[in-house]
Amino acid sequence: MKFDNSNGQPPLAAHLPPPQEDSTDAEADEIFVPPLNFAMVDNGIFRSGFPNSANFGFLKSLRLRSVICLCPEPYPETTSEFLKDNGIRLYQFGIDGCKLVVMTRENLNLRAISVLLA
Repeated sequence: MKFDNSNGQPPLAAHLPPPQEDSTDAEADEIFVPPLNFAMVDNGIFRSGFPNSANFGFLKSLRLRSVICLCPEPYPETTSEFLKDNGIRLYQFGIDGCKLVVMTRENLNLRAISVLLA
């Protein structure tokens, strides 16, 4: 990664050599893009919208073990392949956002929480 913010001025630490790029470290130059609506819920537990291929580097950096999807729609194939290739288990509990009833909420929330605690 290269930065040039000298504005023609001598570097503040003139005795230090400039950082060298390591061509073998591809992740150092990778830009991490979190999925839409990404947030940390608790230590090691995150939430977001559907990730896409632009988010894969970011997700890989989290070292996820599992993903819980609460949407009834089929999970995107490219994202499913990413999860599989990285040893991340997918748990899908399809909940229709408009028709969430008490029994569904309790039953599915308990199943999803049991995945988190496993």
